[in-house]
Amino acid sequence: MQRATSFVGEDMKRILIAGAVTAGVLAAGATQAAAVTNLTYRVTVVNRTPDGLTPLVYGVHDQRAHLWQKGRRASAGMALLARDGATTRALGELSRKRGVLHAGVTDEIAPGRSVTFTVRATSRHRRLSWASMLKCTNDGFTGLDSRVLPIRVKSRTRFAVRRNIPAYDAGAEANDESASSVPCLGAHGVGADEAHDIRKHRGIRGGADLSRARHGWGAYAAHVTIRRIR
Repeated sequence: MQRATSFVGEDMKRILIAGAVTAGVLAAGATQAAAVTNLTYRVTVVNRTPDGLTPLVYGVHDQRAHLWQKGRRASAGMALLARDGATTRALGELSRKRGVLHAGVTDEIAPGRSVTFTVRATSRHRRLSWASMLKCTNDGFTGLDSRVLPIRVKSRTRFAVRRNIPAYDAGAEANDESASSVPCLGAHGVGADEAHDIRKHRGIRGGADLSRARHGWGAYAAHVTIRRIR
């Protein structure tokens, strides 16, 4: 009887230990889930070029995802966006990446004008990427790559991030600045292919059908303000 009692006691100990472990895991999971904070941001992008910016493709994500990266090759979708302003493929690529919370497209931005859009984020998905083509280039674009969104809210003033954004060369099309290949001059998807990594754009040279005085944009192509509103 003592043996049986002892055996049952050990068995019960195992059950109790297993139950405690399970309860601990569930409690940890609940705590972890409760720790996720929902956040909302208002993003305003101002076009600082003398020509139009195409609709922005944007996404909110964690550290695993990128729409584009300086020093890396542009994806097929990103190349299409930078060469012709086409958003569908880039949006699809971004939406399917691991770690992406949501993605979308805005309206285009006229010279000197802005577009404002609202994005949802969480404490785990708190990075913003976006890109928009400079219409009067072969494959120039401007945008942010995996910018960390502000999480603090000051006493009575919502915390905001403001940045001037340069232009980048997608490395997918030769910069011939010709009317036969530049979208703002009427061409679409017909420029000569090129293959190099994304880098900072060298600006309009003005050697063909684009004028540096008319189409150049200086040091920055856009200005962005990111403000947490909730």
